[in-house]
Amino acid sequence: MRIDKPSEQCLSLIYRYLNARASRGNDPAFVSYLRIGTQTLRLVSYAADFEWHVHNQLEYVLLDEPSDYDATFVIWQEEDFAALVKDLYTVDKTSELYRRYRIDQVRGAHADFSYFSVFDEDIIHGKPLMEIHASGNQLVGWNPRTNTYYYAVKDLTPEELIKRGHLFVRLFARFLKGPQSNLAHGAVVGLNDTGVLLCGMGYRGKSTFSVSALLDGFDYVSDDYLLLEQKDGILRASPIYSIITLSPQIWQQLSARLDAAFVSNNARKDKYVFNIGRYHNRFVSEYPVRLCMHLNICNCDAPSIESGYKAKGLDELVYSSVMQTGETQDISTIYKLASFVNDLPFYRINLSRDLAANIQCLRKFLEHFNQ
Repeated sequence: MRIDKPSEQCLSLIYRYLNARASRGNDPAFVSYLRIGTQTLRLVSYAADFEWHVHNQLEYVLLDEPSDYDATFVIWQEEDFAALVKDLYTVDKTSELYRRYRIDQVRGAHADFSYFSVFDEDIIHGKPLMEIHASGNQLVGWNPRTNTYYYAVKDLTPEELIKRGHLFVRLFARFLKGPQSNLAHGAVVGLNDTGVLLCGMGYRGKSTFSVSALLDGFDYVSDDYLLLEQKDGILRASPIYSIITLSPQIWQQLSARLDAAFVSNNARKDKYVFNIGRYHNRFVSEYPVRLCMHLNICNCDAPSIESGYKAKGLDELVYSSVMQTGETQDISTIYKLASFVNDLPFYRINLSRDLAANIQCLRKFLEHFNQ
């Protein structure tokens, strides 16, 4: 069921119900605070098992209680999404939705409790304020009036939760979105305040390359998701997650050097997820991005870097980002991401099988780039 442009009363009752459903009259299991770039988030969880995931995935951005915050995430473990949807049908007995539900009951028709969404084009274009997939056991919602976000899942075991990818990606995408800021799918490493934005879809080697650079002493922002902000004419990148994903083959190559804690397998079972909190001293926030680099796995004898390939790098950065956040039809976000990097120089690095040689190639390039 889809509701379009509900009344203020209906929306108010929906959000009130979600708050009650999340808490069930109990105090939060824990409250945490996150600092991502310049934004501060309060995380209110009514499920104790979430704490393990929050600590493992978001350890770097956790902070002590601040004096103020910009938004609230309300999260809980939901056992019966179909019952939740049924309750939302009846939460406002003056609404068209409730009347349609009652008519179906009189007719003997069965209401569909497998899906529920709320849209209001005056508030946000093309994306739901709330979406519930009962079959997928997930709820994601947003109350723009209080800047409160809602997230509920059924199974919090590590290998089930990771099937949804990094924690809160789509909520973070909405929370971090601003005129000069956006979540991006990419990797950033650098030397001496010269950040390299590694552009590429999945399975292009971003994690392997960025983690190898981290181990070789490079400054590190992320191997996967990050915040991009345009500030004073400079594009800056900030970390969000403390986890990385590596294939078993790459893990075997790096395991002797990489001091990481295993978290779980990923959804496709072809990568391992690790917490790299022991390297937080190498993490950098608001790191200046000076160039973009497209990764080309060519298995050549020796790595090399060549200028150009802007169209390829820009396309993979933008398309991969909006694919991950569900914004492939959001022209304003596409334009913003492209404008962030449009004036930066673009390069392609041709990667060999020798991980150390690949990193040394970038190191030498950046030493000359800064001269």
